Amino acid sequence: MSVDAMLQHTGITRAVLDDPGSEIEALQEVQLIRNLITELPHLPTLGLIAGTRYHVTTYGLWGFALLSSPTLGAAVSMGSRMLNHTFALTTNTVEQLDSVVNITYQSDHLPPDVRQFIVDRDRAAAVTLQREIMGRPLPYNRVEMRRPEPSPEVAAAYTELFGIRPLFGQAREAGSFDASHLHMPLPQADAHTMQLCEQMCRRLVDARKARTGVAAAVRNRLMRTPGHIPDMEEIAAEMRMTSRTLRRHLTAEGATFRTLLEEVRSTLAEELMASATLTHGEIAERLGYADVTTFIEAFRRWKGVAPSTFRREQGLPPPSSGQLRRRFIPR
Repeated sequence: MSVDAMLQHTGITRAVLDDPGSEIEALQEVQLIRNLITELPHLPTLGLIAGTRYHVTTYGLWGFALLSSPTLGAAVSMGSRMLNHTFALTTNTVEQLDSVVNITYQSDHLPPDVRQFIVDRDRAAAVTLQREIMGRPLPYNRVEMRRPEPSPEVAAAYTELFGIRPLFGQAREAGSFDASHLHMPLPQADAHTMQLCEQMCRRLVDARKARTGVAAAVRNRLMRTPGHIPDMEEIAAEMRMTSRTLRRHLTAEGATFRTLLEEVRSTLAEELMASATLTHGEIAERLGYADVTTFIEAFRRWKGVAPSTFRREQGLPPPSSGQLRRRFIPR
């Protein structure tokens, strides 16, 4: 399929595609999807194929926030309330009833001719996110789909995606899994995804202040493991030198370990406020602070004002305080 055919009637130009800072409207994306479906009718699983190409790093700092969540429950809570602010065109709700977590996708607001593609795309993207932040598939107990029973080949594609054969012809689009998985610590086990996240954070921090030499190596290491900030002794050992030698190298380059740590934390904190709209407690957790009070004190030192004042003065969105709907909240 040619690019021109894909962009027909969308109002999207090649120049827009080439500009990483460009944004498009939802209606433009819907028309693009309509073009795809029209030109490629022989690919009934096209939505699934598209969805599996949305990786953690596709979502920017929102993906970083997911990956650095301490447990699956924390990631689900944050992700469920923020997924409707990402690329998803469906809306979703997450509800815990006793020992089961149900994820439901709403799609009645979407045009009927593109609805199945978008549902498939969004559900496949969610499964891809789950696998990347957990390092393995999430074991579903039940998967429901509104579409009628498809051909065996298409049903097999859904089964491969979810790890369980869906029930077709149901009244809703939903999936459920045992709530016990919410307590699972996230292993951050996908080395490739971690590398991409590190590169994303590095570009963000480098855009604020370039570093070279040993200082750059130390700062890169500080960004490698979200939620676990290594101390100077640990980094020095990894670099096969004593902390005293490392300190001497940094001093020669006009840097200190504390300064580099502050650069990383300050930049990521500001971006997490803007891009992921996390609460101050969630940001503190992801930047390796023992508690939110310590983070707020550090933020005052960086910016001269409290985080809440900074959000208001910069016109940033307030923290998203929504919670998973549930009868009890696991910690």
